[in-house]
Amino acid sequence: MDVLFGGSLVALRTPPALMAAGSVVVAALTSRELGGRRGAQILTATTCALAPITLQSGHALITTPVDTFLAGVSCWLLVRWIRLRDDRLLLVLGAVVAIELQVKYLAVTFWGALFAAALVFGPRELLRRPKLWIGALLVVAVTTPSLIWQAQHGWPQIAVSKAVADEVAQAGQGGVHMLSTLFSCGGFLGLLLLPHGLVRLLGSSRLRTYRFLGWSFVIIVVVYAVTGGRGYYAGSYLMLPWAAAVVDLQDRPKFLKRRWWIVTPLLLLSLATIFVMLPVYPKSELANSPDKASMATVGWPEMADSVAEVYRAMPSADRGATVILTDRYEQAAALDRYGPSRGLPPVYSGHRSYWYFGRPADTSRHVIFVGADREYLDKFFGSVSKKGRVDNRLGVNNLNQGMPIWLCGDPKKPWSQLWPELYRQAVVIAPGKHP
Repeated sequence: MDVLFGGSLVALRTPPALMAAGSVVVAALTSRELGGRRGAQILTATTCALAPITLQSGHALITTPVDTFLAGVSCWLLVRWIRLRDDRLLLVLGAVVAIELQVKYLAVTFWGALFAAALVFGPRELLRRPKLWIGALLVVAVTTPSLIWQAQHGWPQIAVSKAVADEVAQAGQGGVHMLSTLFSCGGFLGLLLLPHGLVRLLGSSRLRTYRFLGWSFVIIVVVYAVTGGRGYYAGSYLMLPWAAAVVDLQDRPKFLKRRWWIVTPLLLLSLATIFVMLPVYPKSELANSPDKASMATVGWPEMADSVAEVYRAMPSADRGATVILTDRYEQAAALDRYGPSRGLPPVYSGHRSYWYFGRPADTSRHVIFVGADREYLDKFFGSVSKKGRVDNRLGVNNLNQGMPIWLCGDPKKPWSQLWPELYRQAVVIAPGKHP
């Protein structure tokens, strides 16, 4: 996208915005399948549209908006199949899940939970449908190449999951604390609807045929809480309990009489979150704004400027044998994007999948390292000296602000031997702990 459209923010934000809009439509369709009339469909769609998980991810080209949309489509297809018993929907479902697994492996958790819930609570008829298993074969066929790659490289996805669990624990967001993140994904309207919808899915006789979907949601929440998953992982499936709640409330006279008194304050509060979740503040005002997400996205060109200052201060004879390494893969990506226009050398990182993009040549004798600390760098280099810090020049206190910039020399081993030792899942410097 960046190459095709020359770094246009509009172009980069259009795909996630379309995915977010699609999620809103799917939420309304799910409500309709459950029996929701026009008002119920509008309220479900509004809840989804104003949910922080939609607003915050709907302008970022990351996996979350894609995963949320595809997970929503999966749930809608299941709900529609239950009503129509049209097995062609199961083939479409297989295709959707196959695509979803190319985005994230998280879908495996939901589908494992769903199969178990369907076996216990029904409809067991679903598991006997041949087209369900044809769809499953499609999922296996499409996913097999990535599984082969995982097996050939020691299953790095498992290592990533462990690293994420450690990060969640360090942030104090594991276990039951994960629920606060999950609830926050839905915003004020979602906070009202989630528990009510879940109770109705699990206990309502009217929604009995959909009970297994409610239990599937409960199971994945428990699994993520126990294994240290992030709170928003289950957020992709929130539209299901939201829809169930609204469909139930539409037939409650007491709620209908008071609906404007209940919904209007929550709607106004949800509208106010737009100023927190969407990038509406100019860069010059970000430092004093509540928009934490946008704070993390600024300062990349300035980081390249900070690194360029260190690079230009080096003797010209040394620059030809110099490369850049970073503590985090995001830093490497930013320097790869903004470095060439500043004359910077190639960029590498041992952090997670960026490690697989390649290593420095054995002729590289000098390294400008962004992040990390002296204790870590002394393991790999004979000389280590701090030459500066990253400054975004905006006063925004994000992950990179104040990161040290080191000049390292005399690698203790050839890069062909050093590179495997530099591979890691965790960052060297925890956020906010710059040496």
